[in-house]
Amino acid sequence: MPTSVPPALEPMAAEEADADSMELTDQGEFEAFYRQTARALRSYICRVASSADIADDILQESYIRLLGHPRIEPGGRKSYLYRTATNLIADYWREQSRQRRWPRAAQPLEAAPPNPDLRRDLGRLFARLGVRERALLWLAYVEGADHAEIGGILHVGEKSVRVLLFRARRKMEGILRKHGFHSEARP
Repeated sequence: MPTSVPPALEPMAAEEADADSMELTDQGEFEAFYRQTARALRSYICRVASSADIADDILQESYIRLLGHPRIEPGGRKSYLYRTATNLIADYWREQSRQRRWPRAAQPLEAAPPNPDLRRDLGRLFARLGVRERALLWLAYVEGADHAEIGGILHVGEKSVRVLLFRARRKMEGILRKHGFHSEARP
């Protein structure tokens, strides 16, 4: 994972910056924010999109949109990034769905070769969930986000997060059980 800011993400010069743009014009401030958030955001994108191939593009586009967005309070930047990435992932999958409906326009999809590695198998099972379900589980259990933060990222009410997260856990549990992963101890 690169620790320096990609050239396309370098902040605009002060004279080029719109008066309403975010105040991340100080390159040092942006680089520090990028280093704090990029690795976790890329992991989130990879898991939710079920594709490392598009992760870098979505990561870069998320930061570009952050830089171009009207003023965002420093505390809301991370949520804005995750919300933007989630929306870009949904856009990507909608486009893939359109391409599948039009076989001539769609590029042939390659089947993933079978791999006995458990991590890869679990990743494939995780990919059987919908985008929103993957996002919910990742944000809650990997990122450690609370319900309010998840609700802000996914555009759902804080109280709805609890229900949606419960359903996503149950669905993942069913997928795991169907594929031979059983829990010895149940609460």
